[in-house]
Amino acid sequence: DLAFSKLVDFRTYLESFKGCNIHDTESPYVVDSVMTQVLTKLTGELSKLYECCKSDEMSPGSFKLRLDLFVEEDHKYESQLVNLLLVILDNADADKTSRYLNQVQRGCISMLQTMASNSSLQAFKALAKLSGDSMFVARETLRAGNSTDDDASDDGYGEVLELEASKTVASAFDSGDMSSEAKIIVMCSVLTQYLKIHGLHNESGVNNISRKGRGIFRAKYDTLTRVMDSGLEATARVDMSLKDKSVIDSIWDKIIDAVKTLLLECLIDGYANNSKSILDIIALFLLHLPPRKYSTVRSILEKGANRAIEVAFGKNEDFDEHLTSADNIVEGAIDIFLACFMGLCQKMPSSPALKSMTGQILGGTIESSDWLTGNSSHQVRARHKLALAVCESLKTTSSQDLLVSTFPLLCRLTNVDNNNLREAA
Repeated sequence: DLAFSKLVDFRTYLESFKGCNIHDTESPYVVDSVMTQVLTKLTGELSKLYECCKSDEMSPGSFKLRLDLFVEEDHKYESQLVNLLLVILDNADADKTSRYLNQVQRGCISMLQTMASNSSLQAFKALAKLSGDSMFVARETLRAGNSTDDDASDDGYGEVLELEASKTVASAFDSGDMSSEAKIIVMCSVLTQYLKIHGLHNESGVNNISRKGRGIFRAKYDTLTRVMDSGLEATARVDMSLKDKSVIDSIWDKIIDAVKTLLLECLIDGYANNSKSILDIIALFLLHLPPRKYSTVRSILEKGANRAIEVAFGKNEDFDEHLTSADNIVEGAIDIFLACFMGLCQKMPSSPALKSMTGQILGGTIESSDWLTGNSSHQVRARHKLALAVCESLKTTSSQDLLVSTFPLLCRLTNVDNNNLREAA
């Protein structure tokens, strides 16, 4: 206790720098190269301390399943260590517009990752604070190399640190040492933040891509995909071991809410930029979803498939205002339709929407003479690709009733003047 209290005293000393201009050479609180060396050395030694104590004095202990990452501040060594790392980051003398982390920042992020991989909710809470909304949005101006000092002025830690923190959250999920309960709690917290930013639950009620005057942003799902991959597996594993499903059902409801937002609140540009990620997330979601939740999810997949059809068949002028081409938007819509339609075929083949969508797509393709007239508009290409997606999905169903009901349309499709469609049918 006495030794650790000296670290707490040093943290208090570092906190006295807060609010001082570290770039003002006349300031008595200049954080110079000597301080940087001290902080770098301190971070390295703290890492050794944690490795020594992570299974005993700094063990995160056990915790119950819950829907958020709320962790009360306490005086345990683990909590005090995380607070010290955050104060060190505050005094890391970093240029917020830099594209690289400095030595102090790298050391702190690496240590937080080690703690998070050991199921430390305190570390995850710190990483969530550092990453902000960088887990879900990518700044176009940063990617284009056009960030300015004014752009960075709104950031608490700088954009590069935010990005690294968000990557660290995902990386920690790859650890075999992280408990299933910790993965579930952190995943729920990540989904809550996702819904706050992208869902209808946010304050503005819209899906924003421009925020705080800091440039143009687009949605991204790489971190969300990695978190859900491991988090869904952990949720399914814990679900099978529980007799009382009340808490785990509330967790599934949170996941379902996020998937609903992912499918139904996706902007048009999102179909072009994020369709592969959305397809992966839907596949992972359906792989682990328990059958008792199928009835709730069925209508979401039906609406997602129908919305994708509407986007794919959109008129050229509907796409003119978007940055991506009509072809990219159509391709993305086909991917999302495939994810939803195949999910229904595999998990919920009794859905009435399957027969209606199959009739709409295959029937429309059979009746169309566009391939004979040489019409190559994106609506025609969309119709053919949707028909191929329907055929591919029907191959994966185990429902004989569904196959029998679509058999006449498939037989007629074998006679159309298009090799790909004939072979698929």
